[in-house]
Amino acid sequence: MITRDNILDLAKQQYDICISIFLPTHKMGEEVQQDPIRLKNLLSDAESQLKEREVSEKRINRILTEPRKLLEQPMFWQHNDKGLALFISDESFNYYRIPHNFKERVMVSDHFLITPLVPMISLEGTFCMLTLSQKNVRLLKCTRGSVEEITLDEAPVSLKEFQKFDVFQGHLQHHSGQGSSNRAIFHGQGGSEDTDTEVIINYLKTIENEVTTIMRKRNDPLILAGITEAVAEYRKVSHYSRLLDQTSSGNPDPKSNEELKDEGWEIIKSYFLQDMYKDMDRFADLSGSDKQSDNLTQIVEAAYYGKIESLFVPIGEHSWGWFDQERDVVHHSKQSKNGEHDLINMAAIKTLTQSGTVYALDRDEMPNKAPIAAIFRYA
Repeated sequence: MITRDNILDLAKQQYDICISIFLPTHKMGEEVQQDPIRLKNLLSDAESQLKEREVSEKRINRILTEPRKLLEQPMFWQHNDKGLALFISDESFNYYRIPHNFKERVMVSDHFLITPLVPMISLEGTFCMLTLSQKNVRLLKCTRGSVEEITLDEAPVSLKEFQKFDVFQGHLQHHSGQGSSNRAIFHGQGGSEDTDTEVIINYLKTIENEVTTIMRKRNDPLILAGITEAVAEYRKVSHYSRLLDQTSSGNPDPKSNEELKDEGWEIIKSYFLQDMYKDMDRFADLSGSDKQSDNLTQIVEAAYYGKIESLFVPIGEHSWGWFDQERDVVHHSKQSKNGEHDLINMAAIKTLTQSGTVYALDRDEMPNKAPIAAIFRYA
């Protein structure tokens, strides 16, 4: 799984030859068998571009030796995600399985192509999920592509376990026969109709006590998973400020950790994009001022001088040219030529490596539906 640090490291690298290959891949089905064939074709494309640069045959073979080995590893192709990104130079060869779609593309330049990876930055982050169940309480630490169970040392992981606690026995004796109302909070999940509602509430309070202690140390957003009644009762006793309103509804017991993580991801991804939406609103509010622009030439120049605070780039698009720093002139071209750059990619690299923020959107979601947009640190 590629991280923000990986992307920043790629953005900082610059050699006379940097090969970036982006290949859509498949998790299952007959198309999995076609993926290595597609990579072989993309490597051939890279070889052709290197020959156009008059790179020697010996050096080409040396550079492409390691990525070509992947073509002969059947097991490698059985574990892919939605995309595969390869970054190749004389100094290194790295590949990453990417959990989102991108277009097939090969670029040979003096830097790597990072714009297809930018969505991973916006959506990088951890969140937690808590399953509210009478049989199997789970606290899960999740990212977009991973899930790990956090051990609860003090809280009960089931109602049966809670009923064995000494503190519960005292509570039961105190309330026995006092006619408390019975509601099947876990109704539909195998909950007992005759379980004292107050017992269930104390069960949830005990869980909440340790979970909130853990979550305050982590400070991650927390998503509840469970049937409506259990979630509602837990909210009443919760003291954690980053408990999200949205929930994963239904009985969580039959669901695997992976399934719960995927459900949580659909909830959390808009939460992770809040900063992007705020910057889009700010871009609109700055309309007409010198602190924002959707002019590619102006933005490229600003990126080279560290002026960009937030940059919006369109997914899958490029614009060729180069920046003459001596004359402060941006040159544009209709096609890629030896020595020219993808200006959108270069703006993203310069922004990221100078502590700016980069967002990637579909073209129709871009501010002003422009080919690029930026908020400047100063006018």
